[in-house]
Amino acid sequence: MIGRFVYGACALGLVTATAVLAEPATNNSNSSNKQICRAVADTGSRLGRSRECHTQQQWEDLRRQTQQNIDRIQNNRPASGN
Repeated sequence: MIGRFVYGACALGLVTATAVLAEPATNNSNSSNKQICRAVADTGSRLGRSRECHTQQQWEDLRRQTQQNIDRIQNNRPASGN
């Protein structure tokens, strides 16, 4: 009975912490250097998360670079059936 209560409390804590980390940081300044923080899952871990903070422009650059890498990898595959 106590074990179930402890597991329930831990689960509630994890859900709450995840929701807080997933929200972007809010800053009242309207400058282009405003930091946006996001929780990023660590590859290979179900529980590992890290928090990364970048400006909007940096997030866009990271997304663009990632998409370019994916496109490059997919286009450089050898043709199948040979």
